[in-house]
Amino acid sequence: MTPSYNRGVRILMLLVVLAACTPQQRVENPHARRARSADPSVDRDVTLDVAPGGVVLARDGANVDLGTLWVSQRVVVVFYMGGWCPHCQKQLGDLNNAQKQFTDRGAKIVAISADSPQDAGAMRDKLSLGFDLYSDADLAVIAKWGVEDYGSRIARPATFIVEPGGSISFRKVGSKQEDRPSVDDLLAALGAPKPATP
Repeated sequence: MTPSYNRGVRILMLLVVLAACTPQQRVENPHARRARSADPSVDRDVTLDVAPGGVVLARDGANVDLGTLWVSQRVVVVFYMGGWCPHCQKQLGDLNNAQKQFTDRGAKIVAISADSPQDAGAMRDKLSLGFDLYSDADLAVIAKWGVEDYGSRIARPATFIVEPGGSISFRKVGSKQEDRPSVDDLLAALGAPKPATP
């Protein structure tokens, strides 16, 4: 065997070993590409007593005034990071699987992200969700609720229960991707199911 052949085999083996040692590919936030500079020292207020409302976009691009959703019923408002986030997909799927339990307690579920209306609609279809996903691409509503992720241009994982009229009775703002309330936590916060009317 020639020295150049042996060198080529060694290089090939080294490349194979290096490829095997590379860490798993991270799931990246597509919004980070358009991140703007922000001052992380500014503290967001996530202790609101009343839901601030605001306008988000439905999958067809229509404006939806969030304040109209909780005029006469409870609403579980979920802020998720985006369709690229596996923890978000799991949370939304878990909520969907328990949707009847939320309905029995008089609560509607909605979820909001910085994804485009088309991406939010595609995510809803992919997960076969029975509730709406709304778009807040400019983070106007996300910032009002105090859950903007600085620099990444996404929402931090956060869940609120809004009572009829707009008062907030439950809040959980996650410090990392997997930091979210469980379905059981939310059902406990909502209380017992409403008795069926004859």
